[in-house]
Amino acid sequence: MDFNLTQEQELLKETVRKFGETEIAPRIRDMIAKRRIPDEIKRKMANLGILGMTVPEEYGGMGADAFTTGIVAEEIGRADPTASIPVLFLVNNAWTYLISKYGTAELKEDLLPKVAKGKNFVGIASTEPNYGSDLGSMTSKAERGKNGFILSGEKSFISLVRDIAEAGGGYVTVLKTDSAKGTNGISLFFMPYVKEKMEITPIEEMGREGSSWGSFKFSGLEVGSENLLGELNKGFKIVHEGFEFARGLIAMISCGAANKSIENGVEYMKARKAFGKEIARYQGLQFDLANDVAKIESARNVSLKALWMYDLEQKGLKYSRFEVSKQIAIAKYTATTWAFDAINDALQWQGAYGYSKDCPEEWALRGIRSFMLAEGSREIMKMIIARETLGKEYIK
Repeated sequence: MDFNLTQEQELLKETVRKFGETEIAPRIRDMIAKRRIPDEIKRKMANLGILGMTVPEEYGGMGADAFTTGIVAEEIGRADPTASIPVLFLVNNAWTYLISKYGTAELKEDLLPKVAKGKNFVGIASTEPNYGSDLGSMTSKAERGKNGFILSGEKSFISLVRDIAEAGGGYVTVLKTDSAKGTNGISLFFMPYVKEKMEITPIEEMGREGSSWGSFKFSGLEVGSENLLGELNKGFKIVHEGFEFARGLIAMISCGAANKSIENGVEYMKARKAFGKEIARYQGLQFDLANDVAKIESARNVSLKALWMYDLEQKGLKYSRFEVSKQIAIAKYTATTWAFDAINDALQWQGAYGYSKDCPEEWALRGIRSFMLAEGSREIMKMIIARETLGKEYIK
């Protein structure tokens, strides 16, 4: 693996770093107070081309690969400690990619140019009130209709519900198309947001104040056959490509947020004095710092490797789907766990101020905590790592 970025990737990274420092960071407090991402930030992200950077060039996007998208994700994670804008970024890009790969020409021509311009957003609807990662037990379904399919069911804990309702777009939706076949009877559809057919219930999050989250019920929502992603009853295999892309981006976002918190903590330690000297001179804090720096550097390298492997597997050049699944799971598990620990340490170094609502590490601690659950919990990541290490016959 070559860790050197191309000239284009370096320029993109620097551009997004500057954008984060000048446009995102100064607006975080206002975003928290209003509990929504400013429309101006969305417009400027679209103008930069990063809201739909995985959209192919023929539809107005960058056609960016997972590795390049991960580089941007890291910078967005640095800029917004609440993880609100990173959620918009990762969900929109990961699931747009799946549509770009498996969507019909008609669907792509209609949807993707709007996503590239930031006029529509794309989310993922898989979780149900009683089922998270257990997709085989879900009850939402798609039935054959006169001109396509009729969708009905309920999805919960879904990101971007307000954003999609306001801007338009829809969800990559996991639905049963043959209830007798378990996971072999699951299909993927792009379900557009239809106000008259969808009943949304907002849910307030522990963190991620600017993000929108909620549940929705849908009944009798008709879509054409062009909204089917991939083949009928093949959705279980397809959807995991989207989850793995999203998990890799989550890992990079977590590393970006953690490194920013470490920088904040170091700055505080150098300025704050206790018993006549800067607290940065105390070896106990130095050892905690060294531990966090080493872990986040390791997690970042693992995450970059995971996205690099993902790209090669997607191109059919190297690595199996299961090898990629394992590496992505390692990245998400280590990055989210160690990022949370590093942010918690940075908060601790800042004493009483760290526990205040004014401290960015307080925001980051709650925001990053969500990523231990989102797109597959830590427990699911451990199961994947163990399964691909031991063999499926040992995981029952």
